[in-house]
Amino acid sequence: MKGAAWGASVVLALFLAAGTGFAQTDTTKVEQERQTSHVILDHDDFVKYNCENVGDALRTITGVYVNAQGEVMLRDVSSSKVVVIMDGQKLNVPGGIGVNVSNISIENIETIELLRGGRSAEYGSDAVGGVIVINSKKRQDQGLAKRQPVVVRASYGSYNRQIYSVNHSMNLGNVNTMLSYRRDLWDGNFEYTDLYGVSKEMVNNEQSTHSVFAKVGWNIDETQSLQSSYSLYTAENGSPGMIDRINPEARIRFNNHTLNLNYRKQKLFKDFDLDASGYYLNFRTRFDDDYGSIVPVHSDHKNYAVGTDLKQTGNFADWLRVSYGYSFRNDRINSTDVGKRERDTHSGFATFSLDRSPGGIISTWSTALALRYDAPSDFNSELSPRLSVSVTNQSRLTTTLAAHLARSYRAPTFNDLYWPQDAFAIGNPDLKPEYGTNYDVGLNFQLPCGRHNVNAAVNYFRNDVTDLILWAQSGPNNLWTPNNISETQTWGVETSGTISLFDGLFTTNTEYTYMEALDKGPDPNRHDKYIIYRPKNKLSLTGTLKYQSLEWSMTYEYTGLRYTNPANTKYLPEYSKIDGKVSYGFTLFRLRSRVAVETTNLTDEDFMKVYGTAEPGRQYKFTLWLYL
Repeated sequence: MKGAAWGASVVLALFLAAGTGFAQTDTTKVEQERQTSHVILDHDDFVKYNCENVGDALRTITGVYVNAQGEVMLRDVSSSKVVVIMDGQKLNVPGGIGVNVSNISIENIETIELLRGGRSAEYGSDAVGGVIVINSKKRQDQGLAKRQPVVVRASYGSYNRQIYSVNHSMNLGNVNTMLSYRRDLWDGNFEYTDLYGVSKEMVNNEQSTHSVFAKVGWNIDETQSLQSSYSLYTAENGSPGMIDRINPEARIRFNNHTLNLNYRKQKLFKDFDLDASGYYLNFRTRFDDDYGSIVPVHSDHKNYAVGTDLKQTGNFADWLRVSYGYSFRNDRINSTDVGKRERDTHSGFATFSLDRSPGGIISTWSTALALRYDAPSDFNSELSPRLSVSVTNQSRLTTTLAAHLARSYRAPTFNDLYWPQDAFAIGNPDLKPEYGTNYDVGLNFQLPCGRHNVNAAVNYFRNDVTDLILWAQSGPNNLWTPNNISETQTWGVETSGTISLFDGLFTTNTEYTYMEALDKGPDPNRHDKYIIYRPKNKLSLTGTLKYQSLEWSMTYEYTGLRYTNPANTKYLPEYSKIDGKVSYGFTLFRLRSRVAVETTNLTDEDFMKVYGTAEPGRQYKFTLWLYL
């Protein structure tokens, strides 16, 4: 169905629904309950799992896959189709790869929101699989900032892993600042088992990174605020490659800068607030291998982006909230592999949210329609709609039924279009955008029982994609090239359950995902076969015990069989692993302190997440925090 007709159908459905009492709270409101389609992680989660970066935190969510490069995959989609936003700034670049979330230190983060399913209506192209919204820490309580403005952290672990960080935050009248620095070192060489069962040592796996984050906010008056942030990430790491094709001398270097400026004005006119922001990204990646398998390799990729977002939000009535705006983004790439390319994208967007509280068995009945119109300079303009419906019965057992219907699209990346012919691959300038239709239906339950609390959620999802861009070997030279030759159909059930006993003294959390991701393309050798690296079953069990200053947690993870080729004749077997952590808070020389001991892969399991890659065995890490 074409975008305009699809959007018109959804608009009609919205107003028919509004007449019967649909409603929707502000879609930007942070939800308190844990949902499978919308999960929020905060400081307590970061501490419980002893997270070092955003990638560590996202790995704790079932159905989320973070690869060795820190790129995030959700359900059946690759990392290039997952949008990552930090403080309102989109970190994705059109070069064809995902965002490395493992580069973002957890020390500066307040919350991480995971939004599964097609979100192009709210976040534009590339949001076919979902969105990760990262919010850095905001202005702190004045008294807290005075008492402990500096946090020092040091970690030491297996394979000489060393992490040092210092964070400073301060409030001075209407001005608040935050500054952090992090140093990460790792020898990285470990024992592993190769494809033939022979024990070997991984070499050229060392890491050396520097991270800086600075943020300044100014509350101009009671209605206006100005905020600016800057981040820097530099790294010089070994790049060992696959275990059947080791690169003992290859090096990879990163030099990433981001700059963000945001202005907010409450009640610019009537009840409408203004939110305006501008941003700049400069990401550079260099790869050098003087001893490449065929010829020496020297690649230099420079991605740039500059953009602005203007948004107004307000109430037309007590039951109708409207948000609308405009955004512009210019993307450029200057690469030794794809040359110089540029893309301009103009976008207009609007969200209509309605609220009704009819009473009786239905406490709230809500709906929201989001529409986004994107006009890229190198493809046709597209309309992306999304309709959300929610019904809540609030009683001793609070029950919420939520459903979402969305259409999303993704334009081909610069790599998809322009990769120059080499010994292995060539791009395809004739590619068309790919389109997805997403359905989600979920039930949430909350049951407080005195000092105990039970939360549970179950969510059914389905994602149908047409004109899927798929890289495969073809042509007389058998080169890897992308084509719009396939369709996929993915459906599954995500469940989550949390039981908190004795006012949080003991908490258990269980998350399970069943998923069937099938290739529905015309190739008979692939039709109805499972998409590679998408397990049917994934399970996570976590238990946490808190007693005064002592906290203990243990996590069990199970990942099912994963096929490694499109014909499903090869696969990686299922695997399980157990992680644990214990931490204790105390006073050292009148300084509030905390110490933690963490173990990863406690049972020393031998497994592969991706065929041909090595995973370290049992690891330990010791961490000390000092609050100055």
